[in-house]
Amino acid sequence: MIGMYLKRVMLLLGSVVISIACMAQGAFTVDAPRVVELDESFRLVFTANSEPTSFNPPAFSGFDVLAGPSASTMSSTQIINGKRTESFQVSYTYVLQPKSVGKFTIPAASVVIGGKGYTSNPITIEVVKGDGNAAGNSERSAQATGNVSGDDIFMRMGISKGRVVKGESLVATLKIYTKVPIAGFENVKFPTFNGFWSQEIETPSNIEFVRETVNGKIYDAAVLRRYMLVPQQTGSLAVEPSEMICLIQIKSPAGGGQRSVFDDFFESYQTVKKRITAPGIHIMVDALPPGAPATFAGGVGDFKMSAKLSRDTVQANEAVSLIVTISGTGNINLIEAPKIEFPADFEVYDVKISDKSSKTNKGASGIKEFEFPIIPRGSGHFVLGPVRFSYYDISSRKYLTLSSGDLELKVGKDKGGNSGMSSSLSLGVNKQAVKSLTNDIRYIHTGLSHLKRGNQFFVASFTFYALLAIIISLFFITNSFLSKRIERNRDIAGVKNRRANKVARARLKTAESFLKQKLYTGFYEELHRAILGYCSDKLALPLSDLSREKIAESLIKKSVKPDLIQELLSLIEACEYARYAPDPGGVEMDKNYSRAMRLISDLEV
Repeated sequence: MIGMYLKRVMLLLGSVVISIACMAQGAFTVDAPRVVELDESFRLVFTANSEPTSFNPPAFSGFDVLAGPSASTMSSTQIINGKRTESFQVSYTYVLQPKSVGKFTIPAASVVIGGKGYTSNPITIEVVKGDGNAAGNSERSAQATGNVSGDDIFMRMGISKGRVVKGESLVATLKIYTKVPIAGFENVKFPTFNGFWSQEIETPSNIEFVRETVNGKIYDAAVLRRYMLVPQQTGSLAVEPSEMICLIQIKSPAGGGQRSVFDDFFESYQTVKKRITAPGIHIMVDALPPGAPATFAGGVGDFKMSAKLSRDTVQANEAVSLIVTISGTGNINLIEAPKIEFPADFEVYDVKISDKSSKTNKGASGIKEFEFPIIPRGSGHFVLGPVRFSYYDISSRKYLTLSSGDLELKVGKDKGGNSGMSSSLSLGVNKQAVKSLTNDIRYIHTGLSHLKRGNQFFVASFTFYALLAIIISLFFITNSFLSKRIERNRDIAGVKNRRANKVARARLKTAESFLKQKLYTGFYEELHRAILGYCSDKLALPLSDLSREKIAESLIKKSVKPDLIQELLSLIEACEYARYAPDPGGVEMDKNYSRAMRLISDLEV
């Protein structure tokens, strides 16, 4: 029995391995540069991850086949923590040269693996005239002269849209183009986006270069940063220039005299520093058209909305939630909760917001959910809504209003409450016989009656009037206190000012947790958010207007000491720089955290 059981297990494991191997079979890919120069030779490689029984090459129209196909195999075995992995590849390589300028499509090739046919994807290659100095061989001129020109390496900032409306999202991409080998970067200064809500959507840790053409010339291009921008102001908004110093390795110029055949084996290299700058650009932002509906929540894009109750039948004093879901593309991050009118006897709590949006090259898209927790205090049949959400539609260039329709909620009586019913007792008659007591009419006593005053009533007594005066005084005192409290809470700027220190310290606690975990980037991003959020609440400035100049101007108006203003601006600049600079170590992080705590305490004095 044990032998049969082991045999079944082995057969099962064997079938799993065979199925995995079959799934691994059939991968057949093609690799080639997307852009080449006329008269440039390049390699086209077809790769299969299993041994093919046959290979059918495509027709190469528009190209001369200089060599190929040359077949090569590669296998490797790795053992990591006792786990063995193997890989196997078969490659067919061609060396091609274009015949003319234009775009040419190489059809799919096919192979047969394990009796089953597989095909590669067709590939389109653009052939440009170029300048005879393609990116792969471009360092020759720089090596010959020892100089790197602005045509050999440069940086550009590109935007997806040059004209938008306020709140419309766009994507800005910072790319580097080079013909020479880059060894590193120094003094990187990324752009600032004053007047925009901005967020990085791509920050590659490993820069990958691909071929691109610029003005008919081939460069190796790579994305350095990609941002999503949402303008918060109107007019012509400027994106400031970016700059960096590139470390470029070139061969040291050869000395005079005849070159030896051994020079290529013993050549030395030198590092040349080249400062490159991406020019600033301007984006024209138009104002939203007038006539926005009262239900406009700041959304600009293309959205859908739905609303539902977590339950449609509850008992009084039980919690229920109204959930409003908004999905689509646009500035979904900045959409505010829709305004909903609830019945008077509903107790409404703070809205819970969950953001499931994602950032792509086309902007933000996803789902944003608003949950309104409510507790009905009385029973009955209630109709909520309809919930309305208005946004500015980019494609139709007008405001659109979405409605959810009415939502019905049945609220029963509280199971734990009293019925509230009262009962009365019936009155009866006690009948007794009439008795004669000595004499029916007795003699009326004359003289003093000797009557004594009994207990006085509480009403109209001194204690009654004293308590009444105390109650009236407490009423006026309480009414005055509550009126001042309501008036104080209406001052939104004042409320933000009083909460600034508390909120900032709460945000600094998050930064402190990143500090303890030695998370460099997360620490400085959270520290930067805490400081800007504190300034926004303290100075009653929207986040979109939080430039260093605005902060300094507002603090000067509040008569803040110049050294505190300079310290605050220095700390903001340190946070912005540290988000892109190399990690200098935990000591610098502790120092900046202490600076932030001390600075907030000094500003609160």
